[in-house]
Amino acid sequence: MADKDEKSSLPLSRIRTIMKSSPDVSSISHEALFLTGKATELFVQNLAQVSLDRSKEKKQLHYGDLSEVVNTNDVLQFLQDIIPRKIKAQEYFDLIEDDEEET
Repeated sequence: MADKDEKSSLPLSRIRTIMKSSPDVSSISHEALFLTGKATELFVQNLAQVSLDRSKEKKQLHYGDLSEVVNTNDVLQFLQDIIPRKIKAQEYFDLIEDDEEET
């Protein structure tokens, strides 16, 4: 069981709301809520640390660092729609144009 003095950096009320949005969830114990919050916190910290370690600039973390890690690691594939690589507007328009030409 979680130590009562230990706190989560993430708001547990928001985590509860997200968990309850699933139709499969009817009730959530405080322990499950706390552990889900702690696991999420550790996941985000690890993602940030791995991104910073692979970054060219070791003192600041940039969006591009996160998106590069997410888009090159198969385990993180589920985040590719949430943290995509940035592309310039012209590149996007060229992609759309290429798709239209193919159809």
